[in-house]
Amino acid sequence: MRSGMSRRIAGVLAACALSGGLLAAQDGKAQRGFPDYAETEYEHSIITIPIVLNGETQPAEVLKLDAFMKLDREKPVRNGLGYRQFEFTIDAWELYGYSKALDAYITFKLSDTVKPKSLGVSLQKNKDYPAMIVYNAIYDIYVNDVKVGQNRAGVAFATGVMEIPPRNITVAFNKPFGFSLKGIQGPGSLQKQDMAYCPYDLCFDPGTCEDMEQISADQFTAGANKAKSYRTKRQAQLKKDGGASTAATKKKAE
Repeated sequence: MRSGMSRRIAGVLAACALSGGLLAAQDGKAQRGFPDYAETEYEHSIITIPIVLNGETQPAEVLKLDAFMKLDREKPVRNGLGYRQFEFTIDAWELYGYSKALDAYITFKLSDTVKPKSLGVSLQKNKDYPAMIVYNAIYDIYVNDVKVGQNRAGVAFATGVMEIPPRNITVAFNKPFGFSLKGIQGPGSLQKQDMAYCPYDLCFDPGTCEDMEQISADQFTAGANKAKSYRTKRQAQLKKDGGASTAATKKKAE
């Protein structure tokens, strides 16, 4: 009796395990097409930017930035050429990373301006994947709490996209930018003739975005707040030091 019952229990457990495996396989299978609904996405990725100092030809450092993005994706449509596409807007974007070469934190944030549309589009008329995706953002750049770049228009691009949000791909962006470290003034765009030689004290070369993953709203908020903290930490410290100095001076005068 017990032997028969044990066999039946084992059979049920095996069936459950098989069912779970099938469900897992279904959940993990490749997407057949773009998601058919509008959605807010939260994503984390790693942005890599080579830094060039003092007109050198080789990067002094390859900066790694943690990037946290919130985007609003619209429903896909078929465009006038017959290809399926979807538009989306980057609603929030925060990056942070520590530069050993500068001994400072570098952060990026979206500018307080109109947010341009971004685009994902299929490369074939009869199916959505593989697809191409183009990210458009206007952003500010900070070294610690000092803004060194404002309203910078950037475009990032990737092809071979096989799912939304895209994973396991490298996104390339061309956002060359330079500025003077003397008082952190004189930001300017690099022209084509400047690409082999940086005419500023510090230049950001074209970079890449990798390791993109979908995250929760709470994870996005935590990452965004950490990036913001590096833009305010120094100001808070200066206020604290200034307050302590003022108190000491007042006490001495008494």
